[in-house]
Amino acid sequence: MFYIEKNTELLFENVKYYIDLFKTTYLPRLNKLDKYYKNDNAINYREFEDITKPNNKISHSFGDYIVKTNVAMLLGSPIAYSSEDDLTDYCNILDLADEQDINIDIATNCGKYGYAIQLLYLDDDKNIKFYTIDNKQVVLIYADDISEKLLYTIRFWTVKVDNYREVEYIEVYSKDETKLYKNGILEKAESNLFSDIPIIIYNNNTDKVGDYENVISLIDEYDLITSDTANENHYFNDCYLYLNTDNVLPEDIKAMKENRVIYGEGLNPQFILKQSSNIDLENEKNRIVRDIHKLSFVPDLSDENFANNVSGVAMKYKLFGTLNNMLNKQRKFKKAINDRNKLIFDMMYTKSLKVPKYVDISFTTNLPINNLETAQMINMLRGLISDETLASLLPFVEEPKWEIAQANKNKSISLNYEEE
Repeated sequence: MFYIEKNTELLFENVKYYIDLFKTTYLPRLNKLDKYYKNDNAINYREFEDITKPNNKISHSFGDYIVKTNVAMLLGSPIAYSSEDDLTDYCNILDLADEQDINIDIATNCGKYGYAIQLLYLDDDKNIKFYTIDNKQVVLIYADDISEKLLYTIRFWTVKVDNYREVEYIEVYSKDETKLYKNGILEKAESNLFSDIPIIIYNNNTDKVGDYENVISLIDEYDLITSDTANENHYFNDCYLYLNTDNVLPEDIKAMKENRVIYGEGLNPQFILKQSSNIDLENEKNRIVRDIHKLSFVPDLSDENFANNVSGVAMKYKLFGTLNNMLNKQRKFKKAINDRNKLIFDMMYTKSLKVPKYVDISFTTNLPINNLETAQMINMLRGLISDETLASLLPFVEEPKWEIAQANKNKSISLNYEEE
């Protein structure tokens, strides 16, 4: 992240400078996190000077597991939007933009890199569309005052043409316009039709840290122990053949290996076995796994004792860290959606669509729940909280307003039937 004075014009030579600086300061971290998400861990690059030694490289996809588990808990139940105003036009925009699917991409990048970047644009039919930009191709420039307002976004990428020639593209987004450069030459400049820079930043947490970033050293240690255990097994599976004679030639040894037969006088063959280590590595591996799950706030769903005859309240105590982490993620996600809604509402106003005064954003943490307890809680809160908010508490309800309308319609049909 870079900072400049609020009214500074970003010239192309400055754009190149920030791209080069980004590649040296931020890109190595992003590349490392991306590798661990793809299970391309450090163990895969280990080499020994003695190439005859066993060198197992066993990596474990903890990064992928942690991110996908968190995404499933955060967005397994889609975000619910409710309001006293008509949300038909607003919901149509979200549906046309594939908002639910895009949210998964956004949450995944948040889990990987600590933040995600979303672009809003208009397609040929002037419909609002969402696009998730690869963090490794984006430079963010903010104002250096207390507002820390996003002023410019630089997106850069390379396309290979004819399998040998590379074309470098650079896009610069600002509040006023979007510029596209091709190999350093300005191709086109278009006015920004949105009310502000059409870039939304979703933060995973205050520090912009990925979900598995703080446990990478533990993942490395687990990979190392598992790989070395496999190496030890290979060592112990091999043993040396001792022949009590000096009259064995290399070609004789080769023939013995191929034919698996030993012949000759006075050989007296014996095997020299290697002694196994007594260190109990399994306990160490189990401890590391527990630490990985504890420090990443992700439950080990494969643990047999995880959900063994526990009540809903007891489950929440076991998942206290996980639930708090989800709440923090929801707050950050909600803030970004509100920023996105401002751009959408301003565009809706220019199109003379029905703009809601506010939209209530509701998350439902996707965890094993007791539906009976939820239903009882809703009944106890009825009359104290709006029906729309109560309906949004149900994980299987995506559109609370529509669900309430259908329920009232069913009641009306029942009453009419009883009168007859």
